[in-house]
Amino acid sequence: MIDNKPPQELTSTYFNSIIKKAVSPVTVDNLDPVLVSRFENAVEQGFPEDFEQTKERIHYLIPYILNSIDWDAYRLPLEGWQLKYYYKRDRFLEVTGLDYQKFLEHSALMDSLEQLSLAPAPTFEFILFLKYYYTLRSDLRHSPNEILASLKQALATSTDDEIVMDVKVGKRHFKFENVEFIKRLFNAVDDEALNLVRFNDSFSEGVYRDKVRALDYYMIKTLLDYLPIKVEKRRGKFTQAERNFSLSVLNFVGRLAGDDIEGICSQENNVTFDKLMRDFRDLPIPYAMELFL
Repeated sequence: MIDNKPPQELTSTYFNSIIKKAVSPVTVDNLDPVLVSRFENAVEQGFPEDFEQTKERIHYLIPYILNSIDWDAYRLPLEGWQLKYYYKRDRFLEVTGLDYQKFLEHSALMDSLEQLSLAPAPTFEFILFLKYYYTLRSDLRHSPNEILASLKQALATSTDDEIVMDVKVGKRHFKFENVEFIKRLFNAVDDEALNLVRFNDSFSEGVYRDKVRALDYYMIKTLLDYLPIKVEKRRGKFTQAERNFSLSVLNFVGRLAGDDIEGICSQENNVTFDKLMRDFRDLPIPYAMELFL
């Protein structure tokens, strides 16, 4: 029975197989209040010292987390350790470089939030969560020796009891906990020889640019689907407030550079939003964490 396995093994072994591939997005306003209450109880278990602040921050994330996972197949209740697995906020901030104060100072973004009746704190956390995992996806463009260098650096700075290598071959897992063996294995790999396999050929400039734009689409469409936006829609068309919000998010996370925020994040730039939605509208949106569980 998987219930007897430790949390870290449960996560690495079973998680990818119980991610739902097709979901109908729901917002927190559409969730059963009993389900929300159970989730908040789990939040209190996971973050007893920062319960109220954490509950506020992840409020909009609740349906995204619950909706994307087949919890019946997981056969475990949502508990505190699972939330900590999801919500590594310090790591998110470090990797993405996003800053809440700068978020609050982004005038166009704040204006769009007001028009959409969205609260700043949980909106920022949802953007932070998605940006972190989609940043990891975009980092797949790095060459093998860059990845290997990062792994070696991690090994050099980790304590021995933190180092475990979990290798999957077919449907079987092999876990290595001999620290010296793991370190020797990585140090023995010839970085330059590995790089000769030309791992990153598929990320030529044109192809790479489209891959990153797809990640932009995943982020924006997920936010528009799951945030409890309160606007009058016309036959599913995006409103100007939604367009402004989306452009502001892309500007805030560094995907639409420029100092002219009022021009970039307004109807003057609608073509950027409309083209992004049109170019990828038939592309299935993957769950943000899917590659990294």
